[in-house]
Amino acid sequence: MEERKQWRTDLDPKIQAVRELARKYGAHLLDTDGMFAELAARTGPEYWAADGVHPTPAGHAALAAAWLRLVA
Repeated sequence: MEERKQWRTDLDPKIQAVRELARKYGAHLLDTDGMFAELAARTGPEYWAADGVHPTPAGHAALAAAWLRLVA
C-alpha cells in the first residue's frame, strides 16, 4: 500500500500535465485514473488491474467501453 502512495506522488503531476495539454489543444481525454478509482471503489482494484498498473481483461473492456462512449 505504501508503494502505491509513492506512485501517486510521481503520477499526479503527470496526470495534471496531460489534462492541461488536452485542454490547451482541445484533445479528447479519457480520465482513466478517475474511472479506475471509481470502479475499484465498487469491486476492489484487483479486478481491474491485478498489479495496480496493468489492466486485466475486465480493465481493458472497461477502457474500450469508455473510449467508445467518449468518441461516439
